[in-house]
Amino acid sequence: MVLAHVMDDQTNQQIMTTTVNKLFPVKGIATPYMYHHITEALFEAGLKDDAVHLMKDYWGKMIRLGADTYWEAFDPDQPDYSPYGSPILNSYCHAWSCTPVYLIQKYLV
Repeated sequence: MVLAHVMDDQTNQQIMTTTVNKLFPVKGIATPYMYHHITEALFEAGLKDDAVHLMKDYWGKMIRLGADTYWEAFDPDQPDYSPYGSPILNSYCHAWSCTPVYLIQKYLV
């Protein structure tokens, strides 16, 4: 709803603050693709600091683990996580995971 701009700014901020405070970190199936939409919604709701923190925390953990590209699947608590049953099958250079590149240019530059 935040990304569709159907609510007022105050409601958007409340929705996103509640989402982050009650649901994060996400357990179970969590991919950079899902985190992309949450991070962009934080920016759109005017919660820039929260969005930047989420990028540094989530994608930053990939970097701290040695990533030099964006991974298709990533669970910070289980670096070997794979939705396919083996990390060998994961893509370690995946376009849907490049959120920081897009959002930094869109909202921070």
